[in-house]
Amino acid sequence: MDKIFKNWYEMIFSENRKLSFIGFNHVPVCRAWVDKFFTYYVIQYAESGEVDLQVDDGPTVRLRGPVVWLTYPGPHFRFGRRDGGSWHHRFVSFKGPLAEAYVHERLFPLFNPVIPLGNPEKFSEAFDVLLERLALSGSPEWRTLHQLEEILLQLSEQNPLTAPTSVRKLRRIAESLSADPPVSCDWKTTARKAGISYPHFRKLFHDLYRVPPGRFLLLRRLEKAAAMLRADELKTEEIASLCGFYDGFHFSKLFRKYYGVGPGRYRRTHSPE
Repeated sequence: MDKIFKNWYEMIFSENRKLSFIGFNHVPVCRAWVDKFFTYYVIQYAESGEVDLQVDDGPTVRLRGPVVWLTYPGPHFRFGRRDGGSWHHRFVSFKGPLAEAYVHERLFPLFNPVIPLGNPEKFSEAFDVLLERLALSGSPEWRTLHQLEEILLQLSEQNPLTAPTSVRKLRRIAESLSADPPVSCDWKTTARKAGISYPHFRKLFHDLYRVPPGRFLLLRRLEKAAAMLRADELKTEEIASLCGFYDGFHFSKLFRKYYGVGPGRYRRTHSPE
């Protein structure tokens, strides 16, 4: 392992290595079915829910979140749900000489393409940081690359852990909020229904997601708005209203605070060609 990491660090600082990001997304309720040959590398992550996976003509296996599966050039991958089920999906795709080097150094482990996660809270947090960096226009390339490598390192260090009941309850609450973020939430009532004292709920929430519950909800609403802006189907004012922002100026101010640019410029930068 020491030799692998030594080679990895030499690889990162080599100037002739290149990597291009192809796509990324965070879909709390995903019902897609994918049937394709990939020409690039993808980290597919189901934080929760179940996904059917078939590689080439092999058997179909049902993966249960939290789990990562890797897709890459060569095999024919089929995955998703055809029965109406869903899963909480994040993914990031990339290609280039640096991606090939990750494979060579076993940081992108083709020998173990399905990886159950023992510490999903830490992994989800790292993945979200990567997605935020990719969503920000003008984000420094080296910082984005560093965050991708943090995710790959975490995959190489996975150890099975059993999350406490309170953590599992809180994760379900966070997943529900992410799937359809409301404008506001009665956190004391939410904590009581989960059987957790309000002070402990706030501390545990902050420990898991690195933000207070109120800010977590605000970020999920802004994340929903950013995804709708990238789709480029509705007017900005409609998107703001659908995400619970009824003052266009306030929405633009908040969006600029967290994404570094206003909604209009973000849309022009990230809309499909």
